[in-house]
Amino acid sequence: MLMGRTFNFSASSMWPACVLLTATATLAGGCDTAQLVAPTRSTITISAATRILSNGGATEISAYVLEEPGTPVQNGTSVRFTTTLGTVNPENAQTHNGVARAIFSAGSSSGIAEIRATSGSASGGTDLNLVRITVGAAAVSTISLRANPGSVGPSGGTVELIASAVSENGQGVEGVLVTFSTDQGTLGSSTAMTNPAGEARTTLTTGQETNVTAVAGTKTSVAVKVTVRAGPIVAITCAPASGTGNCAGLQATAGNSAIVLLTVTKPTGGSNLRNVVLDFGDGESVNLGNLASGSAAVSHSYAGPSGSTPRSYTATVRADDVNGESTSAATTVVVAPRSAIGVSLASASETATVAGQRWTFTATAIGVADPGTIQSYSWDFGDDVDVTTSNGVTSHVYTEEGKFTVTVTLNMVDGRTASATTEILVNLP
Repeated sequence: MLMGRTFNFSASSMWPACVLLTATATLAGGCDTAQLVAPTRSTITISAATRILSNGGATEISAYVLEEPGTPVQNGTSVRFTTTLGTVNPENAQTHNGVARAIFSAGSSSGIAEIRATSGSASGGTDLNLVRITVGAAAVSTISLRANPGSVGPSGGTVELIASAVSENGQGVEGVLVTFSTDQGTLGSSTAMTNPAGEARTTLTTGQETNVTAVAGTKTSVAVKVTVRAGPIVAITCAPASGTGNCAGLQATAGNSAIVLLTVTKPTGGSNLRNVVLDFGDGESVNLGNLASGSAAVSHSYAGPSGSTPRSYTATVRADDVNGESTSAATTVVVAPRSAIGVSLASASETATVAGQRWTFTATAIGVADPGTIQSYSWDFGDDVDVTTSNGVTSHVYTEEGKFTVTVTLNMVDGRTASATTEILVNLP
């Protein structure tokens, strides 16, 4: 009612925009102070470019305002935005083709922001003018944790812990603070922020079985167990190839060598082996494969010393397992010099013969454990007669009288020799 007359206005009238006033607006202020708002029975619908934001993130908010016939409200219609968390800028925006736009900025606090758009008497229906945006840790629906790798070696090691924070729709949530906890070992950092994929990472260094969890907001992951892998185990023993004794005091044989039997075993409880190499310690080695049978016996000949000092060797077995872990075991082989050899000579005269007098000579080898290592005996009877025998007993007939020096030489198959002499006096009948 103005000056006794009644005026009816509608949003579709051709009146200037300033005559569409709020319920509290007056004409006294003129067009400079009046706001254009949505008319009665208009509808307003709000939407957001994204419904999940990290702390400090931002997204565009759009309010769609339509009059009752479904046509956009007049350009410049004012829409007010309010939020329960963060900020909206501008708080009041004007429509263009029925759409008013603003930017919602999430702050440092996590939670659910309820953003509402209003304009005059426009109705939002069943919360059509309300949009909810989940901010920060509040957006995390589940958090999972994994370790890469899932175990450390027998002497300990470091693994990477990867926590994945995802929303209800399975999208990774960025910018969420994740807190890691462990019952053993040391964490590289107890907290980390999720990246654009929703992953937060840290490291764990441990030498024993460890349980780790991750927490983001109100969500806690299932505990992940980092185990300690069994390492490779090998053992080596040494024994003379024949006879008794041990490899710490072998006697060089006639060929100035000693043959041993090296046995490599894989004890129970160790990891699966990939490769085993036996190094004899004398420049030679042999590959034993993965020792699938559990053990391997290898015969090897070690050279004896050239002098009187024993010669030592270190036989080493090295094993690599399928996890890249390595171990070794060793044993010592000591070869003593060949025993000193000698020979003694005994003589005895017999009844004279028609041609002269017969003598019997007996040579006895000294320091020779195995008679089979004797090659021959060489005899010099002192009367320009030499013979060779395979054993240490021989006889000789002297046809002249006199004093004779008899020499016997013991010849070994390895080239060593030893000699003995004796003098005899021959008196013919």
